[in-house]
Amino acid sequence: MTQIKTETYYNVFPWHTNHFGSLHGGIYMSWMIDTAGILMSSISQGNYLLASVDYIYLFKPARLGDVLRVEAKANASWKSSVEIEVKSCIKRGDKEELAAASLMTYVAVDENNRPRKLNIVIPPDSEAEERKLKRMERKKAMDPEEPSKFATFYKSYIRTIYPEHGFGNGILYAGKMYTMLDEALAIVAKLYTKGNTFTASAGPADFISPVKIGDILEIQGFVQYTGNTSLDVGGKVYAINHYTGEKRLATTTTFSFVAIDDNAKPRPIPKLTPSNEKEKLLFELSSKEREERIKMSKKLQEKLMC
Repeated sequence: MTQIKTETYYNVFPWHTNHFGSLHGGIYMSWMIDTAGILMSSISQGNYLLASVDYIYLFKPARLGDVLRVEAKANASWKSSVEIEVKSCIKRGDKEELAAASLMTYVAVDENNRPRKLNIVIPPDSEAEERKLKRMERKKAMDPEEPSKFATFYKSYIRTIYPEHGFGNGILYAGKMYTMLDEALAIVAKLYTKGNTFTASAGPADFISPVKIGDILEIQGFVQYTGNTSLDVGGKVYAINHYTGEKRLATTTTFSFVAIDDNAKPRPIPKLTPSNEKEKLLFELSSKEREERIKMSKKLQEKLMC
């Protein structure tokens, strides 16, 4: 079967970088979402939404002046959804290096943002079916409790969603959300570690409620795990209707950061001591998931080629 894929190119300009010269992690993720969205647009022939993210790994930092080639490939489709694998390669002269990888699922929607049937069939293999089941299980297990009720170290990030942040269907564009998520959770990481950090990865995220243009977006970020030089920051995204006060959980996720010094070398960070049973459980869970992330990262770097 002919592969269904597309690619885009991005040049890293000064306004894409952070204050130590690397491509901003949120923009990095947004470019990957952009490319996957372009592919989904051609497949769905109409509106679509990002339904879930299985992972995003940022293996190598892109720097000012670098050119990134981002490739998206459709792995499988179901009635209204498509699983898309994305990889990013840094072009330096005639050579390319694998820089990032992600796995996302998109859903085709109608004018009311309800799922609609696709006209294309990309038969899923057994591994794709297994991943789909895991996504369904994650949604059922999503915890709506606000971090302010249990976390030792947390911060809130709040802003209004304007048309400039939106998609054509009146909903916050996923790429913009990830830029905001990275900014919000990096602030938590920097304040906790008292210094610079860079984004290493983003964990699973399943979108259960849309954030609409005009909503107030609240991201509650909290430290849930610390290693010697790295930390996991959990994030819960809420949409608030400022007319009614209704607060809806949109998604939850976890970003991993590495603390760095002025020479961009890893530096030691304070240890988090869980203050209650829930925080202790999250710490232990993050420790186990960290091992799985490391294994997956190595597997992807061996599997994916630029």
